[in-house]
Amino acid sequence: MVQFFKSLPFHINTACKNLIRHFVMTLSASSAVMVTLILLAAFLMIAGNIEGFANHIEDEIRIHAVLSEDIALEEQIAESQRLIEAIDGVKEAEFSDKDHELALWIAEKGEVFSIYEGETNPLHNAFFISVSDPNQIQAITEEIIALDFVDDAMYGGNSISQMVSMINTIRTGIVVFVVLLGMLAIFLISNTIKMGIYSRANEISIMRNVGATNLFIKMPFVFEGMLMGLFGSVIPCILTYFGYRQLYTSMGGRLFSNVFSFQPISPFVFQIMGILIIGGMLVGMIGSFISTTRYLHWKR
Repeated sequence: MVQFFKSLPFHINTACKNLIRHFVMTLSASSAVMVTLILLAAFLMIAGNIEGFANHIEDEIRIHAVLSEDIALEEQIAESQRLIEAIDGVKEAEFSDKDHELALWIAEKGEVFSIYEGETNPLHNAFFISVSDPNQIQAITEEIIALDFVDDAMYGGNSISQMVSMINTIRTGIVVFVVLLGMLAIFLISNTIKMGIYSRANEISIMRNVGATNLFIKMPFVFEGMLMGLFGSVIPCILTYFGYRQLYTSMGGRLFSNVFSFQPISPFVFQIMGILIIGGMLVGMIGSFISTTRYLHWKR
């Protein structure tokens, strides 16, 4: 292990020289990584904002629990709130008195219902309940309805369940697409590095004849791959920063309404740029390692 770290400066120096010496191969591999990372950057910007939209929508999904008519005293309301918030999966229960309930009803149904304001208000006190996991909203609603002091509880029914299911499907698709892009980048850089290995077959044979281990032979190629990935991430990072900033500014930071607000430029863009740099170096390293391992195994 000590010898490995001692040899690192040599491997890095060799990798840098080979990048210059085989400039065409370096340009080809870096271009392959660059194209893939540009696609990945565009997708991450879309995926990050979709995730933001989804989280905002999920935060707005709440259960409306109507209390019994006899739950009117402050102590009763406080105890009801405590029991509701004690249910597993409930994040918060926000009290809504019957006057507020009527105001919401008037805003939704029309001013005609304003005649019930005051003593003639027929509505009951209620709670708006937020949940930690929208996937459990139906089960939590059933638990709330079972409470003695709750007259009724509703959350939107099948339409909400379908929306939550759609959000989960989108999230799964995001993960799958990112993995596929990563595999594509590894494949492209692996094939490009393979061409470079074949062009240096004599050099590798000489290193083997003088007793160089497979790890010693691999290391310069691995560092070459990392540097190619790093070079390939430069332009995608520049396009990401200026492109997203321009989009954010021109759209006023939102799509249609505040429900679909874009992720703020900072730290969102810098997070994507970090992913591109680290991802580029990783796929370069992995692609180089795979190519050299296959070649050395085949030439054994």
